[in-house]
Amino acid sequence: MSDKFQNSEPKVRIFTIGETTYDILFRDGQPAGACSGGSAYNSAISLGRCGLLVSLISTFGNDHVGDLSSAFLMNNGVSCQLIKRFEGQSRIALAFFDSENNADYSFYQASKDVVPDYPAPQRNDLILLGSSFALRDNGRENLLDFLTQAKKTGAIIIYDPNARQSMVDKPELLKKILENISLATIVKGSDQDFRNIFGLNEAQRVYAQLSESGNKYLAYTKGSQGAELFSREFHLEIAAKETKVVSTIGAGDNFSAGIVYGLYNRLINNRLFDDFTPSEWEEIMKSGTLFASAVCGSSENYLPAEIGESLRPIV
Repeated sequence: MSDKFQNSEPKVRIFTIGETTYDILFRDGQPAGACSGGSAYNSAISLGRCGLLVSLISTFGNDHVGDLSSAFLMNNGVSCQLIKRFEGQSRIALAFFDSENNADYSFYQASKDVVPDYPAPQRNDLILLGSSFALRDNGRENLLDFLTQAKKTGAIIIYDPNARQSMVDKPELLKKILENISLATIVKGSDQDFRNIFGLNEAQRVYAQLSESGNKYLAYTKGSQGAELFSREFHLEIAAKETKVVSTIGAGDNFSAGIVYGLYNRLINNRLFDDFTPSEWEEIMKSGTLFASAVCGSSENYLPAEIGESLRPIV
């Protein structure tokens, strides 16, 4: 499939920013499959399968693994124009599933740590970032400059900290997370993320903490218990969709992708972000639960292709 950003001037652009990882999956101690992944990568594939104009900002090697990752992006309609490739080995992760299909990871870093190039931001750009990529020392100034300019320009920044470890004794990491939060329009994270970041178990207290950084919206996910959305004007509770879980890999990434999908469908039809009503936000959050549940019921890290096809927006 050709690069969809070529010869195209989309009214609303989507950028997902993060590391690309090749996941090798293990069940009962034996290899059970492999696929390209990473938080931003997973989100980009799902959005590409919905026919949205999405570009991944990432880096990976000029090796066989990098070729697999690049080909899969292109075949699923994701632009690769902003991917920087380097001579060396790409990042790999081993994912070990337990009896409840939750995964424990071992990461093997890429042989080089290179900094991607960022586009000039525009109003109504949808920018999704998170995970360890948003906390790297190398290239942090470049990332913060891009996000600062994007915020000034009127882009919508969605930040998912995806905090897999406690920040209690990691003040430098916590400082970076708080910097990212201060630049975000929407912070989306799980109850576990915010326990690790703030040591808090209550969504309302998490939002109060985020509000001190000037953040406007919090999308707080609770797994099978559903999700909540907080803003300065309203609070919504969204039920989870019942799902027979096959794998939880990519669930949070795809909740984020569902939010982007819901935002895109409104912005592309000339709705203004600041004018979204509570009922519109409810539909946006329901898109998040739909994407997450579909991925949990699948062996892939992304929205199944047939569901993506059914969700292609009518403009």
